[in-house]
Amino acid sequence: MRVFALGDPHLSFAKPKPMHIFGEQWRDHANKIAAAWTRIGTPDDLLLLVGDLSWAMRSDDVRPDLDWIARLPGRKLIIRGNHDFWWHSLSKVRALVDSSVIPLQANCVIIQRIAFVGTRGWQCPGDEPSTDAFERQEAVIRREKPRQAYTAQDWKIYEREVGRLRLGLEAAHQQRANFDRLVVMLHYPPMNARHEPSGFTQLLEAYEADWCVYGHLHGAAIATAFTGRLGRTRIQLVSADSVDFTPFQLEL
Repeated sequence: MRVFALGDPHLSFAKPKPMHIFGEQWRDHANKIAAAWTRIGTPDDLLLLVGDLSWAMRSDDVRPDLDWIARLPGRKLIIRGNHDFWWHSLSKVRALVDSSVIPLQANCVIIQRIAFVGTRGWQCPGDEPSTDAFERQEAVIRREKPRQAYTAQDWKIYEREVGRLRLGLEAAHQQRANFDRLVVMLHYPPMNARHEPSGFTQLLEAYEADWCVYGHLHGAAIATAFTGRLGRTRIQLVSADSVDFTPFQLEL
């Protein structure tokens, strides 16, 4: 089994959204992803999709997007992104997806002696203004002012997401004899734009994660995103436009 990762497919088959408003590289992006994965992936491979799966707001609208994901070769692990408003609870998502798709949220799954832990994450303290390029662009289109400050609500969500990651990692730790590698899936970066330590990076170190893959960052933010080693953990940005819409292979 080979393991690949990709973030931010931003599907919208029920109510098509013109993604090229965020740059010409996004034109026909779903077909680019499908073609790339069909070319390199096999039924024995595993694809990690690290959030922002769909623009859908409701479960009825997300079904065509989840069906598209199900048709991709191999098994898929998915986590929630900040734009996945259709994702309400782990049990409800499990009821929506095909058997080839496994959702993660504050839990752990072990496949062929590799442990996978996933949660959405959140913008880390010190990130001001918002790092969501799509959110900022849509604000410009709507002639609105994008969110500028890190708020008390941000801090609350951040602490909750750190707690969720801890729960998943602790669940993995309880099964330590059953795996040889540990992979963490986040949607948000595990650190702020200045690459300062966070609750997420502390947990990666404490639980000795081998990999952390994340998405969320687009456009100009890709150039300054952290990719490399932090202690023993290999951290990799895999947002769709950062990897040319081609899933990134993890060395495991």
